Amino acid sequence: MTRATSRELNSLTSTHAPPSCLVPYITARQGEQPDSLSNLGLRPGGKGLFYVNEGPGDRDERGVLWARCSQSRHGNDVVGTPRWRDVHPSRQRECMEGLRCQVCVQQPSHTQLGYLFLAAQHEAGSTDGWEGCLTAQPPLCLEHAKAAVEQCGHLVRAGTVALRARVPRLHGVIGALYRAGADGRPEPVEFDGKLAQSPLPYRHRQLTPWFLASQLVRELRGVTVVDLDDLVSAA
Repeated sequence: MTRATSRELNSLTSTHAPPSCLVPYITARQGEQPDSLSNLGLRPGGKGLFYVNEGPGDRDERGVLWARCSQSRHGNDVVGTPRWRDVHPSRQRECMEGLRCQVCVQQPSHTQLGYLFLAAQHEAGSTDGWEGCLTAQPPLCLEHAKAAVEQCGHLVRAGTVALRARVPRLHGVIGALYRAGADGRPEPVEFDGKLAQSPLPYRHRQLTPWFLASQLVRELRGVTVVDLDDLVSAA
């Protein structure tokens, strides 16, 4: 539960890509910088984190505080050299909350079987297969799902599975857990191993007030494995 993100949860943006490749909207760009942690404070009475100049968009609908990061834009377009291994917190949250295509921010592919997601083959659970799997990757439209399968090095190497999920349920957040430091300032809690890469479920209400989120995670329910080539051909 640190700022480091899980490679399994971020397969579409965790690898290098050629300059001609489509750049997902959620991919961070050179020059985009996180907000200074000096703006982060402790609520009175040990009730968690807050920004000293907090605004209504700083928390999600479940009250979790989100990491701020500048955006490199020219008008409505995101510009700058992609940082392929990094995801922009606000843009990832925007696509995941609104269930928008992570590349074009338009409506993703959606049928009676559900929303279209991509995953690497090794990400399946050991007992229930794809049912209940967690993802920090927003859904995709058909056009950009096809492009991701062809251009994402991680998916090419690992093998891609296309999933339809009828219920992409909000699960929790990836980010950093804080505590009150000896100087009365917030300090991050360090974790090792798998715990460092694990999303914090929203149901852990004792910890969520102390969490600074950087990615939103959904749990996929009502999952059907589909053939992407067949979907593209039918469309």
